[in-house]
Amino acid sequence: MNIVMVTSWSPRHCGIATYSSELVGALRKNGHHVDIICHTDEDCGGHCEEGVYPVIDTNDPGWDEKVYATVQQIKPDVVHIQHEYGLYLTHGDYGGRIIPLLFRLKLEKIPSVMTYHSIYTSLDRPEAIFTDVSLRLLDSAIVHAEVQKLFLPYNLDWIPHNVHVISHGAKEVVPDPLAKERFGLAGKKVALCIGWFEPNKRFEDVIEIWPEVIREAGKAAILLIAGDARPGSSTGIKYKEQLLRKIEESPAKDNIKTILGAFDPDTYDSIISASDFVVLPYKHASQSGNLAHSFALNKPAIVSSLEGLKAEIEASGAGIAVPVDDLDELRKAITILLTSDLMLETYSEHAQGYVANHIIWENVARKHTLVYENAIDRVTYGTKVRVNQTI
Repeated sequence: MNIVMVTSWSPRHCGIATYSSELVGALRKNGHHVDIICHTDEDCGGHCEEGVYPVIDTNDPGWDEKVYATVQQIKPDVVHIQHEYGLYLTHGDYGGRIIPLLFRLKLEKIPSVMTYHSIYTSLDRPEAIFTDVSLRLLDSAIVHAEVQKLFLPYNLDWIPHNVHVISHGAKEVVPDPLAKERFGLAGKKVALCIGWFEPNKRFEDVIEIWPEVIREAGKAAILLIAGDARPGSSTGIKYKEQLLRKIEESPAKDNIKTILGAFDPDTYDSIISASDFVVLPYKHASQSGNLAHSFALNKPAIVSSLEGLKAEIEASGAGIAVPVDDLDELRKAITILLTSDLMLETYSEHAQGYVANHIIWENVARKHTLVYENAIDRVTYGTKVRVNQTI
């Protein structure tokens, strides 16, 4: 199958770029040909890979026409768009240039699929309008959790029949057995907060409760905070300053370690390998690549009870979901995993099994192929072709 993937792409520092790279790799491994249409990214070196078409410049309100012209040039069997509002924001239009692109694809009977990476149980007005219109134009759509699909009718006042549920994929990777020694953490129990520094991550809440955690779990407990402000993010830069200041002011600062930077894949794997479990206390999120990757490295997780995050914990049995903003429950969950080797081992085994049996990229890519086939069938045979179940 010949596939065009519209997405952000390396060297852009972006979780969607990482997601797309791993999905594309798995699709190619399964025998499909995949071309990439992505951003120009001149500010971070641009693109020179074969099969990569850097034509999206969000300073140009006509970038959707360039994408469509490139699709016509490539002549794929299906076009797959990775959607996140910030990726396609053009002069404050909420990423609305995707809509005329979908209209042109629909008009010319080019099968289209879109993965919604930022879709919530409660959509605000711009999100609801975008989701409503785009779903009517798409042949097939993908969300990462059943709960996201379940709440669509409540937000849209109609029931879409072209939505599929495919969990975030996880790559096959071996934990680094020397990671703790490499980062000076040998003999320590390590709770890890990792990712781009943004206010929705709530890493500051873990810093706040860490003195209490130390009193209950002992001096061997280390909070490892790894990441940095995303290049160009004003909110991220301010949040980074806030985090570093909060660490310096903490009475438990000797038990808090930071690793700052934008990490290459091997370093990212090693940092997660150096932890005993991952803490993702987000206040706003629909899913997390960090969660899937932690599971791939056999690491349990503590997450906020948010939509896709909670759903992944429940499906995997590989961690604990705590109420959003409940610092007491967050403290209890962290303390339990720091003091119970049995729970850590059990959750780790569950994470390993969940990846191998459900979300390894090879399986996820195969599910995507079924969605592509469904999109092609809907174009060929009409919209009566429906899928109402999780693939």
